[in-house]
Amino acid sequence: MINWNDIDVKGKTKGTKKTTCPSCSHDRNKKTDPCLSVDIDNGVAFCHHCSDYSIKESEQKESPYILPKQDWSNYTSLSDAMVKWLEDRRISQLTAIELKITEELHYIPQANKEQNCIVFNYFEGQTVVAKKYRSGAKHFAKSKDSKSIFYNINSIIGQETAYIVEGEMDVLAMHELGIKNVISVPNGANDNDNQWIESQRYLKGVKRFIIATDNDTKGIELREKISHRLGKYRCEFIEFKGKDANDDLISGELEQSIKQAKKFPVGGTYTSNDLMDGIMDLYRNGLPKTLTIENKSFGTDFNKVFSPMLGQVTTITGIPSGGKSNFNDWYVINLINEYKLKGSWFSPEHSPMELYQTNLIEKVTGRNFYEKQGGKRITEEGILEYNEWAKDKIYLTDCEDGEAPTWTWLMDKFKEQLYSYGINIFVIDAFNKVILPSGNKLDAINDVMTKLTHFAQSNNVAVFLVAHPTKMRKDEKTGLYDIPTLYDVSGSADFRNQTHNGYTIHRMYGGQDKAGIEIEQCTLFINTKTKYNFQGQIGNR
Repeated sequence: MINWNDIDVKGKTKGTKKTTCPSCSHDRNKKTDPCLSVDIDNGVAFCHHCSDYSIKESEQKESPYILPKQDWSNYTSLSDAMVKWLEDRRISQLTAIELKITEELHYIPQANKEQNCIVFNYFEGQTVVAKKYRSGAKHFAKSKDSKSIFYNINSIIGQETAYIVEGEMDVLAMHELGIKNVISVPNGANDNDNQWIESQRYLKGVKRFIIATDNDTKGIELREKISHRLGKYRCEFIEFKGKDANDDLISGELEQSIKQAKKFPVGGTYTSNDLMDGIMDLYRNGLPKTLTIENKSFGTDFNKVFSPMLGQVTTITGIPSGGKSNFNDWYVINLINEYKLKGSWFSPEHSPMELYQTNLIEKVTGRNFYEKQGGKRITEEGILEYNEWAKDKIYLTDCEDGEAPTWTWLMDKFKEQLYSYGINIFVIDAFNKVILPSGNKLDAINDVMTKLTHFAQSNNVAVFLVAHPTKMRKDEKTGLYDIPTLYDVSGSADFRNQTHNGYTIHRMYGGQDKAGIEIEQCTLFINTKTKYNFQGQIGNR
C-alpha cells in the first residue's frame, strides 16, 4: 500500500491528478509515465500498472468506532476442519489466504458460549476496521461498535466496475472464479445508511455496478434498494440459478449466471422482449399500484380523486396562506408512514429547521407542541418517540456556509441524499425559493421542470413541488378569489404541461357566491392534473 504523503500531486489541492507511482515508477523503463490516478477530494489513489493503491487517513482526531485488535495475522493458520468446510463449498485455501480469512474462538450469543468460527476481516487499507464471525451452525457475531463498511472494499479502488453481493461467502465464491472486484453488504439483506456513507469515497469512482444479491424475496428487495441508491442507469443485476453466488459455484453454474447479467429497465431503447416481464405483470395483475392513503381523515373518496405514483412529479398550488404547504406536509408524512418510505424537505420558507420540525411533530403525533395552543400537548416522552420514528425517515435540507440555493446545487444534494439515505420522496417548498439559471425565464423554467421529471422517472422517486400562483382575481361583489389552476402558477405554462400530477388547495372563508347562496367555510382539495385516468379524475374535489 502506498503512503499517501509519498504521492506527488504537483501542488494540486482538489479534483483528480495523474502522476507517477511511488511503488513502481522507479523500476519501470517509462519512469515518467503517469500511471497513478489520484482522487484528491476522496483521498484514494490507484496505480494502473502495479495495482497498488493508497488511502488518505481520516483527519478526524478521534474515531467514532472501536477498532478490533490488529492481530489477525496470528490466526491465519486454518485447521484441517476449516479447510475441509471451505472445500465443501468449492472455496480453495488460496482464496481464503488472499482474502485474509482467519479462524478464531469467539463468543456466539445464539449458542451462549464460545465456538470455533471462520472470521471475515473487514480491511480498509491495511487496517482491520471490523470482524464478522460465523459459526458452523451459521450463527453470526460482529466486533463491538466497529465500522459499518462494505466487506472487501479495497478490491474496488481504481476499478470502473464493481460487483455487490449479499454475503462474505459470495465474495469468496466470485473470487474463486477470478472476479476480484467484489464487495458485500455487511448486514445481509438489511440495508442501512452508514455502510453507504462510510464507503462513499471508494464507490464514487465506480462507473458500473453489477448487483448480485440472493435470489429470494429479501435479496430482490435489497437489489431494488441498492439500485435505487446508485441509480439504475448504471446498474445491472444477476439472477442466480440457486440461492446465491456460492450455491451457483457449487453447482457449476456461477460463470453462466454472471454472463447473463441483466440491465434495469431505465432510459434508452427497448424491444418488446426487454419489456415482456412488465407487460405480463400488467396482464396478470392489472394496472400498476398507485400511492393510496389509508388514513380515514382524508375522507372515503380521496383515493378516487387523486393518487400519485413513484417516478412522478406532483405540483401543488394555491393562494398564499391557503394551507397548501400544511396539507402537502401532512399528505407526504402519511405516505412515508404507510409505505415505509423516506422523505427529504427543502423548505426555506419554514426556517428555522427546529421550528419546522415542531410542525411535523404535530402532524405525526396529533398533539400540540406548545402549551398555549389548547388541547392535548405532547409530552417529552412523546417527542422522543417521534424522534425514534423520524430519525431515519425525515430529512431536512438547507444550504451551508452562505451557499446560494441554485437548482444545480439542489439536484446535486438530492442525488447525494438518494445515495446516502435512500430517499423516496423529495419536497420542494417553494419553486421561487431556488435561483433559476440566468437567461430567458421561460427557457429556464422549462429546463428545470425537464430535469425534475427526468430525475423522478430515472430514480423512481416522487417529487412534490409547491409553486405559488400569480396574483389571483378577486370578485368585487362576493370578495372571493378565483381558484388557481396549474396554468396560473407564476412564470410558465410548463408547470401544467410538464408535471405528471397536480392539485390545488383552496381555503373558502364563507360568505355568499354570485347567486347569493351561503358558502361553507372549508378547505378544498382539487385534482388539477393526473397523468393517467386510473390515478384520479381531473377537476374532482
